Amino acid sequence: MSKFYSIRTKLIAFMLIATTLPLLASISMTFIQTKTALREQAVEENKRLIYQASTNLNNYVDNVARASLAVYNDPNFLRNLAKIPGDYRAVAEVYTTLQTIRAAVPDVFQLYLHSFAANQSTLITNPFPKREERKQAYSGSLHGKTGGDSPDIWVESAHMSHTYGFKAASPDDPARTVITLHRVIKDIPSTERLGVLAIDLNMNTIAAITGRLYDPAKEQIYVVDGQNQIIYQGRSEANHTDALREETASELNIARTGAGTAQNVAGHFEQDRSMYVYQQLGSTYADWTIVKQIPNETLYARATTLTWNNAMIAIAALVLVIVATLFISIRITGPLKQLMRYMNQIQAGRLHVDIHLSSRDEFGVLARHFRDMMDTVNNLILREYRLEIANKTNQLKALQAQIHPHFLYNTLQSIGTLALQQQGQRAYILLTSLSKMLRYSMRDQTSVTLREEAEHARLYLELQQERFGDRLEVDLNFAEDTLSVEMPRMTLQPLIENYFKHGADIQPGKGHISLSSRRINDHWIEIELNNNGPSIPEEKLLEIRGWLHPSHTTTGLSTQESDESESIGLRNVIRRLQLNSHPGHSARLEINNREPNGVKIRVKLYAGE
Repeated sequence: MSKFYSIRTKLIAFMLIATTLPLLASISMTFIQTKTALREQAVEENKRLIYQASTNLNNYVDNVARASLAVYNDPNFLRNLAKIPGDYRAVAEVYTTLQTIRAAVPDVFQLYLHSFAANQSTLITNPFPKREERKQAYSGSLHGKTGGDSPDIWVESAHMSHTYGFKAASPDDPARTVITLHRVIKDIPSTERLGVLAIDLNMNTIAAITGRLYDPAKEQIYVVDGQNQIIYQGRSEANHTDALREETASELNIARTGAGTAQNVAGHFEQDRSMYVYQQLGSTYADWTIVKQIPNETLYARATTLTWNNAMIAIAALVLVIVATLFISIRITGPLKQLMRYMNQIQAGRLHVDIHLSSRDEFGVLARHFRDMMDTVNNLILREYRLEIANKTNQLKALQAQIHPHFLYNTLQSIGTLALQQQGQRAYILLTSLSKMLRYSMRDQTSVTLREEAEHARLYLELQQERFGDRLEVDLNFAEDTLSVEMPRMTLQPLIENYFKHGADIQPGKGHISLSSRRINDHWIEIELNNNGPSIPEEKLLEIRGWLHPSHTTTGLSTQESDESESIGLRNVIRRLQLNSHPGHSARLEINNREPNGVKIRVKLYAGE
């Protein structure tokens, strides 16, 4: 039986499925629900934090913008712009105002002022200010904001710092990333431009505000402008060439477009195995957006940890279930397997197997009943076997007793004739042949080889030739490779004897008998007997063929024989062939008439493997 169909396999599979599926379903549902809850919680928390940071950044930009209003708060500042550089007092007052602005904003890196009225440029940086005459500001386009409808104040995105055309104080002083607040100074209330102020701010305050929003080891933070250029990003410096990834920028633009004219767009989206939470500042001066990137492994770390803990518990439970299932299945199927082994031994022929199962459950009861059944079967088989042996022995003895009178009668008659003719030597030869035949027929062996049976047939025909003289021709031709095949003793003589009983005395002319053997294939041989005596009547031939059926030849002596004195030898041969056939390879006998007269008999015997 295939292991796949065994009760143990089915029980184990059922227990594993019944345990594993609920566990896996529970773990999956817990993970999905925890993941969803963590995502929603993380989004809300980060939105709140980023909103507070955007408020702080907005206030920071507003403070810088308010600090730049010092140019208007000083009533003399606008008049002094026209006096410099000739009026040193005006220069000092302008310088003082610029220092006031610098002091009001702690992150100021440097300030640049250009007066269109005096064609004077001033750079306030460490360790001292620089001034020089110029016909126009360092950037004639005012960094792209000089159009007629351009604002008076705006913030330039992150870029590398420069000296606004002045000679650097030190060649080793490196450039740094800064943002710049630009303000156009006008002669209020008129729209005449008196000058332009640029305040370069380092990234310290932005870094401090955004640094509280993320874990540098696991997350990333960005501050980007309206064109998605990076103003600041955590863990590395940004310059004017840095920008968000194209896919992320596209999602952000879609969100801005969907918000219409709103200035403080907020939301989140998932992309590239990360969650992005964003918040727009809504500043009048800086169109900035804070974007926080949270990788999924960070976002769902707690869910993963919880899932692993549940998985460990599930695995432990599964191992326990497997052990319990194996124990139960072995306890249940072990006795069944032992009983199956006993059955296999019985099937192989060992009927006296000691069936011993000590369990007291239903399997033990089944084993004891099976053992009692086998004892009963063995007793029945033994009784039937002994009866069958006795029946076969009695049948063989009865069959052999029927053959002997025919043989003795014919032979003694021939020897008596020789005695009357006073041929003593010939009579002695015939008596010697007769004695050999009698010893052969009186042997206890049931089976003999074809070689022995052929010799017995030769002696019998020799005696018959003495009786018939020149009126009988005999032809014997046995193949050498068939002589070792075993067959029932006294098979050929009764077949030959039928010719002398039914046709020799009335045969006109010479009688002819031929006896031969040949091998059909590796497993079968054929013995053929031919004579030229009278043919068998058709009705009698049909009756004889009916004897050849096993149902008529293996059930003992027939009670339906119409004439016991006829065909005794042929009946005996058929019965003995059937009684002594190899199991599964029954011997076959065929009888047919020859043309124009005579009988042909074929015996097919199994020669073994």
